[in-house]
Amino acid sequence: MEFDRRPAAAGSLEDPARQRAIMKKDATPHLEPLYLRLVQALKQQIESGRVAVGSHLPSEGDLSRQYSVSRHTVRAALRQLQEDGLVAPRKGSGTTVIGLSAAQPYVHEVASIEQLIEYAVGTHYEAGNSKLIRANKVLAKRLDCAVGHKWMRIEALRFAPDQRAPICWMEVYVHADYADVARVIGRQPGPIYAWIEKLHGETITDIEQVLSAREVPAAPAKKLGIKPGEMGIEVRRTYRTKSGKVVEIAFNLHPAERFRHAMTLRRNRAARR
Repeated sequence: MEFDRRPAAAGSLEDPARQRAIMKKDATPHLEPLYLRLVQALKQQIESGRVAVGSHLPSEGDLSRQYSVSRHTVRAALRQLQEDGLVAPRKGSGTTVIGLSAAQPYVHEVASIEQLIEYAVGTHYEAGNSKLIRANKVLAKRLDCAVGHKWMRIEALRFAPDQRAPICWMEVYVHADYADVARVIGRQPGPIYAWIEKLHGETITDIEQVLSAREVPAAPAKKLGIKPGEMGIEVRRTYRTKSGKVVEIAFNLHPAERFRHAMTLRRNRAARR
């Protein structure tokens, strides 16, 4: 089924009469609830680009009139779209489209270096800008390094299999001694720290991981397809060699609604005795 892909103005949908007809045509009597048919009709509008990411759906009243359904049905449909990650309620601005397709939260289960390798292999990243920089006061504080320290800064987006929306925006700082890894990033698969090991004969023995909540700045928000200022989960990883040298610091910024962290804690053998 073809749609006009031009974004609609806020509060506007493709011909409501046609959409009502689609709902009736696609209905399976006594099997599919009316609100799910409305969900599918609205998904078509969103995924076709008729209602663009960042724009607003019509009000509950307008949807009720356009589709000849009750407000109860409209509310149920909007709740489902929200659970699917397509829309989000905005205080004072109604319901905003935040995604083009239903995305399941990515389960982040990393409790060992081996699991981190699995995470890196099971996902992929698309590298963007990279350049050699010197840390100013602000960056030095963020990286816990000396002012003037040189780093190779790399931007990237990470994706899970079969998902169009990125898992996270990556901001990676590689120690200047290993800046040559930039030539293989985006051209060869595998995590950045593994290429540091391979190209320089280093062994990463310690990876410190810290999770924190923060607002998503405008530039990453645009790439992630969310509104600037929305809350995100930042995962900071610091990679060290046996001698304690920091070779890489990576910040992975996840939209909160696309992220879930899982960890299993077990007693060690000595404690069980």
